Formats: sequence, C-alpha cells, structure tokens
Amino acid sequence: MNDGTLRTAFQSWEALSGSDEEAFAYDVRLKKVLDEEAAVREAELREQEGRKEGLQKGLKEGRKEEKEITARLLLNEGFDVEKVIRLSRLTRVQVLEIKNELIN
Repeated sequence: MNDGTLRTAFQSWEALSGSDEEAFAYDVRLKKVLDEEAAVREAELREQEGRKEGLQKGLKEGRKEEKEITARLLLNEGFDVEKVIRLSRLTRVQVLEIKNELIN
C-alpha cells in the first residue's frame, strides 16, 4: 500500500471517528504503520548499499588478481623485476612475493 492511499484511508477513518479514544487509537495505528514502512525503506536502502559495497570490493579484488596474473606472466617470460613493477603497477614487495612463489 502506498503512502497516499494509506493517508487517504486514515483521513477518511478519522473524519468518521467521533471519540477521543478512537482518535487516539488511530494515531497509535498510524504511527505503527508509518514506522513499519520506514523500517522497510531503511532495510531496502541498507541492502542496496551492501550490494554496492560488495560489487566495489569484488571489482577491486578482480583488478588486483589481474595485476598478479600479469606479473606472473611477465616474470615467466624473463622480464626483470623493475619492468614487471612498472607494467603490472604492483608494488616491489608484491612482485618479489610473486617471484618467490614462482621459484619455490
């Protein structure tokens, strides 16, 4: 149910209600419904944010893995460490770790 429909229904009910007790019950119910809708919207936003963060993390990991594959290929082809650093855009430590893995 969308907000406009819900609001209209509650306004109609309020117009038909005459007692203070009924008005209070209406206010309590309206607050509960609005709180529930807000909680659903918040959960949806958090889910979207989580997906976005997960995608960004996955892309970052994928780029790192691709750089490491490139470094392995270059080292296997006999490129020196300095050239591998420059071409793969990995750090010296990362390239040396990969080189050590290939040796062992």
